[in-house]
Parts: sequence; C-alpha cells; structure tokens
Amino acid sequence: MPDDQPQQGEPLLDRSWRSAWIAGVVVLGLVAVLAVAVWVLGSPGGAPSGSPGTSPTVVTAPTSSAPTARPPHHRVRDPLQPVKIHRDPGCPIRPPQIIRVMQFNIHAGVSRYGGVGLARIAEEIRAAHPDVVSLNEVDSGTIRSGHVDEAAYLGRATGLRAVYGPNLFGYDGGRFGNAILSRYPIRESHNTRLPRRPHSEPRGLLAATLRVGNRTVSFYSVHLSQGGRGAPQRVRQAEAIARVIRTSPHPTILSGDLNSRPGDLPVRILRQYLLDAQEYGGRGPGLTVPEADPHSRIDYILYDNHFAPVRDSTQVLPSGSSDHRAVWTELVLRAPGQC
Repeated sequence: MPDDQPQQGEPLLDRSWRSAWIAGVVVLGLVAVLAVAVWVLGSPGGAPSGSPGTSPTVVTAPTSSAPTARPPHHRVRDPLQPVKIHRDPGCPIRPPQIIRVMQFNIHAGVSRYGGVGLARIAEEIRAAHPDVVSLNEVDSGTIRSGHVDEAAYLGRATGLRAVYGPNLFGYDGGRFGNAILSRYPIRESHNTRLPRRPHSEPRGLLAATLRVGNRTVSFYSVHLSQGGRGAPQRVRQAEAIARVIRTSPHPTILSGDLNSRPGDLPVRILRQYLLDAQEYGGRGPGLTVPEADPHSRIDYILYDNHFAPVRDSTQVLPSGSSDHRAVWTELVLRAPGQC
C-alpha cells in the first residue's frame, strides 16, 4: 500500500484535520519568530540608527538609570587645577585642534515675547559657528511648540548632527529633555536618568561620543533640578554625574544648566574633576539669567585637563528668544603626551 494512503481503520477526515492542525502550528511559529526579529531590530539595542536604508535626522539616545549610590557625605575636595604641559623641544609642532562649544537653554523654543521662536534660536546658533552644542529644555511633539521635533529641526537648520535625550514623557502631548548638536560624527549616545525625589520632574545626563579628527571625545549635556525644593536633588544629581565622568576614558566636556551658582555644592562637586571655561578662559562674571538683565550664573561649560581654553574666548551671548543667555568658548584639545 502506498505510504500516502490511509492505513486500515484510520479515518481520512481525522488525518486531514491533523495535517491542517500541524500546518497551522508551523505558520504561527514562523509568524512569532518574524515578530521577535522585527522587535529586536527596532529596539535601541538592535540594528543601529543610520543603518543602510535609513537616514534619520535625529537619534534618540537609549536610556538607563544612574546606579544606586551610598548616601552623600558632602566632603568635597579642592577644585581641579589646570596642568601645565612643557613641550619637549624635540617634539614636532602640530596645529592645535580647537573645539568651539556652545551651551544654550532654549526655553523649549517658546519665545518670551510670545509664540514659537525656534527659527530665531537656530539663527543664533548658526551665528556662533559652534562645533558642538548642548541644548536644554528641548521639546518634541508638544502642543505648546507646535508638535515640532525641535532637536531634528535645529539639526537641519544648522547643518549639525543631532541626538536627543528625552526625560519627561507625555508632557503636553510630547516629550521634553536635552539635545546635543555636533559638527563631528557621533559614534554613540546614551541618556542616564539622574536621581530625583518621587513625583518631581525627571532629569537626565545625555552623553555623545564624538570623533574629533583621530581622537575620541566624550561630550555631556545636562539640566539639573530647579528651585529651592530641588536643592537636595541637585546635589545627588551632581554626585551621579561625577561618578560617570570619573570613569570616562576619553577627553571630557560637560555643558549644561546646573541651576546652581559657582559656589553652590553641586558645582563644587563637579569642579573636583572638571575645570570652568568661564574662570580660565573668560572675563567678567559670566551671568546668564534672566536674559534681559542677568544677575545669576547657572549655565556652564566644564572640561577636564585634556583641554585648555583659548584665552578670553569664553563669552555670554544674548538671545532674542530664550530666557537664558548662551555660553560659548573655544577649547584646545591637547595633543597626547608631552608633545
């Protein structure tokens, strides 16, 4: 009897039903495998953004939380001091690698005079000709800013690469956070959630790994908690940031709205490991808020000893749209070693 014929005593209908059932299980299995593959490739840990066939205008950085730390003890060392490198006369003289850095809290692109002033913000950034920009209070898809993806818009308007680190989700119909614009290639990015008390606004540390010539640079953008009730959080957030930058294997720049004056504890915590562009490369107090008549300095560009500021390059730039003034500086990336 041929193998494809039913054996004696086996109903043909039962065999047909069994074959159909097996075929259905196989199809469902294939669909499940395909769905998992699509989910993995679409997640932050799957295929990288910008892979062949896609050309995103802005990358959203994957997010994780800062590691849990011991209770702060608030014992702060003296501020980091700049190193003096004495060049060996036998070393070849290389042209300096200068990075133009801008720190700008853009007030969500909403002009203090009314309406959305994002085009004016882009104009002010272009006029400064920065290589790297730290942006705070950046909306994406909110009602108040016309549902615009502001990081993507500013990237296109300035011709710079953009990466976005949202921290507040579902706000006014969209997201809210920090962004980085860069003239240099962005190799990778990551957003670290910072400590906060329950029911307070989430804050994050956005990191971008940049390729500057043949060097790798770590660039961070941050916006610490605000107000009197945010003071303890700012201390915890600064300590979390310090733990991150201490482990960076690359030359490091940190820019942001710290909501703290130079003598406040959060700044002193960061100054254990970083230098202040205003102190070592600027003139005057560097006041940034309120924009129309500034009397406080809460916006900073900080860097480690892989850099040195160009003398008197650090300056505060007025804004016709934001409620903050921007900070701008030129940092020289020191050549490795003594040369």
